Amino acid sequence: MQAHKYLLAILAIFFAGQLSAQVADPKANTSTSKEEAIQKTEETSGTVKQTVDEVEKAVKDALGGDKDGQGVVASGKEALFINSKTSFTLEAKDDSSSVDYIEWKPKNGDYRRFTTPIRIAEEGVTEIQYRSVDKAGNYEIPKVLVVNVDNTAPRVSLQPAEQFFVLDGVPYSSKNNSYSIIAEDKQTGVSAVQYSVNAEAAKAYSEPIKLENGGANVIKYSATDKSGNSSPESSLIITVDDVKPTVEIVPSLPLVDINGKPFAKRGNVFYVNATDKESGVKKILVKLDAETEYRPYTEAISVETQGDHVLSAIAIDNVGNQSAVVELKFSVDLTPPSSVIQKSGKEEAKVESTTPTTTTPAEETPAK
Repeated sequence: MQAHKYLLAILAIFFAGQLSAQVADPKANTSTSKEEAIQKTEETSGTVKQTVDEVEKAVKDALGGDKDGQGVVASGKEALFINSKTSFTLEAKDDSSSVDYIEWKPKNGDYRRFTTPIRIAEEGVTEIQYRSVDKAGNYEIPKVLVVNVDNTAPRVSLQPAEQFFVLDGVPYSSKNNSYSIIAEDKQTGVSAVQYSVNAEAAKAYSEPIKLENGGANVIKYSATDKSGNSSPESSLIITVDDVKPTVEIVPSLPLVDINGKPFAKRGNVFYVNATDKESGVKKILVKLDAETEYRPYTEAISVETQGDHVLSAIAIDNVGNQSAVVELKFSVDLTPPSSVIQKSGKEEAKVESTTPTTTTPAEETPAK
């Protein structure tokens, strides 16, 4: 039986050689043009290559693998991602003399009989070769499984689109902020990223996270690589400040209401106060009358221009929330009044003299 296998293999190789020789000799087609000869040669070459490949496969099937592990057959083109906790078992069947044993070996090791689940401890890409042997002494062509062993969990972090404002160790953020989860795995790559917000169930991460609720929020997150390693669950408490600051304009002296119109007294100045109970006030901006841009408020504002005025102010907190615009309308009167004195129209009116009155003493009568 074994001799017949070798004879078939020799004949197959011989016919493959004859076909190759015909392709190499273009003189067999002298009646055709040069272009037709080239086209036929290419078509024949493709047919011959396919035939040769089939012959090689037939020879391998006829001869089988040897005991030294030559002529292994890969079980897959890509590496299988695993970690050291992953185990493999081997099974075999034989319809004739039945299976005697199964053996395996690592890439650079020796064959050993399979008795317990296989585990690979060393990280990196390696191979597991395995084969079975029947009771008649026939060896299976060794097969190979390429594995990528990765025991390192991914590195994962949470990155906000806008930087946090940290106050007393607490990160504050606006409601408009979003948060991206960044996961990295240099060995086998990241397979999945999961997260949860507050009491929600964990779900797959696909796009930046938005926090809808004001106050303290908890984001929990982790990642898993293609080998099944999961990072420890990380969490971050973020306080969402969705409350606008408040602002007010306070004159140093009360405004005077004259016929329903407020007037500022001479020497009056205006203070701008702002408060924010969450992340705190970052800046106050003011604008007077026709000014096109707001400017930072740094000190009390004095208005010394005659006429009507409008003082506007806004406040912005440390996460970007802006207060409503506050306006104060008032008038400034820098023109002093003018007074005159005039003669009264009544003649009998007593006019006050400014000359001192002199009294002449009466003449005394001499005593007799």
